[in-house]
Amino acid sequence: MKHRPNRHALALTTAAGAAMVLALTGVAAVPAQADDQPVITLQQTAPVAVSPATLAGVSKTALPYLSFTTTAKSLNTSATLTIDVTQLSAIADVTFSGNCTVVQHVASCGESFYYDDLTGVGTISAETQITVKAKAGAPAGSSAGYTITGSADNAAIVGGQGTVEIGGPAYDLTQPTNLTGLAVGSAVNEPVRFTNIGDRAADGTQVLLWASPGIGFAQRYANCEYSTDGGPMVEEMALCTIPGQVLPGERAALAPAVRLNVESTAYSTYLDSMIAPAGDPGIEQSASGHQWTQGAGGQLTLKVLTPGTANGAPSGVVSLPERGTHGNYRITSLQAANTADFSVTGASATAAQGDTVTLDFTMTNNGPATVFYRSGDIVGPVDVQLPPGTSPVGSSANCRQQGGGYYCSNQSIVSTAGSVTHFSLTVRVDQVIPGAQGSVAMDWSPAGQPAFDTNPSDDTATLTVN
Repeated sequence: MKHRPNRHALALTTAAGAAMVLALTGVAAVPAQADDQPVITLQQTAPVAVSPATLAGVSKTALPYLSFTTTAKSLNTSATLTIDVTQLSAIADVTFSGNCTVVQHVASCGESFYYDDLTGVGTISAETQITVKAKAGAPAGSSAGYTITGSADNAAIVGGQGTVEIGGPAYDLTQPTNLTGLAVGSAVNEPVRFTNIGDRAADGTQVLLWASPGIGFAQRYANCEYSTDGGPMVEEMALCTIPGQVLPGERAALAPAVRLNVESTAYSTYLDSMIAPAGDPGIEQSASGHQWTQGAGGQLTLKVLTPGTANGAPSGVVSLPERGTHGNYRITSLQAANTADFSVTGASATAAQGDTVTLDFTMTNNGPATVFYRSGDIVGPVDVQLPPGTSPVGSSANCRQQGGGYYCSNQSIVSTAGSVTHFSLTVRVDQVIPGAQGSVAMDWSPAGQPAFDTNPSDDTATLTVN
């Protein structure tokens, strides 16, 4: 899932009052280059915040993240990034990774961009790392920028700018309760609670929720947007914006709690939650790239559980990076009482000695549940043993040779209810053996027959040649 995507641990976020500080991340002009010279462009660098004091659960440092894009299909160049932190050094101490040398707050950092095939690659990470720590006495709410330029042997570098803020809010999200044995057709409530453990208030709150296959949002709020284009591991997403100041130390909860429908396809389902100050670039990055539809119900609000304390610092948008067990992203497991019957079909063919023949067979998730292995395991691989007297010639792309047989799978960690996966093997008949039988079988190893499949009788079938 995308869900996380997204460098949540670094909380690359932005602050209020900076006109969405992202505006400071302007892009430099493209240097002159030959027509066939590739261009390597610094992605917009998200603002970061760093605490001027030691706060429990908040990191003492922040790390701006540098990454690049290019339209080139391949790169073969050494490069130098020049990072000028003269302005930033007035409020923060800045250190660089070992590939950099620094003279009077200007770092020269060596990079190597060598890639043979960049087709479909979204971003290219940089070796250069920047670490920022607030100077003693730096006032909360102050900010400063830095600039990045670059040059390369065989490419043009397009740089940009970044911003660092002193202090900020930090939403520490309480782990919601995991639930088991949920009845299909029921609805459940999941409280979403958090505490602002930062040193600045936030003037609004955003929460981003991901519902995995088998659960759906029971309510549609007018201050929320909803999307269904999150991919096979996400059934629905919700992005809600809630007005109202959240002071340092304040503990609050979404009101009402998130209500979820346990659908007919539910089995191992999950609710992913991310919460941050409204406008936080981390949550905005996680929500980008989707099509959203506005809800039309009532208003989702915040209920104050423990009041916070104003401290005179201006409100912020850029979240402080959290550490240890603290964070603004949580995953909740919601296990439904449901089943999914997997079955396989076999095949038969007749061929003379020396001939080749193709055997077509299938694996089906007969439902009613969709099975989602969040661990990353493949759902429902199939073990195939060839009939005696035959030898392998080829197979469909979703099968590969393993030992004396084949391993076939749908190559996915999600198997939707009703889905049919088609496989094929081509074999040569080396010896005609009447009624020679191989097998197709669900491969449930190493854990054995899963609890969701209560009908093992259709988990095997035969492959017959002659």
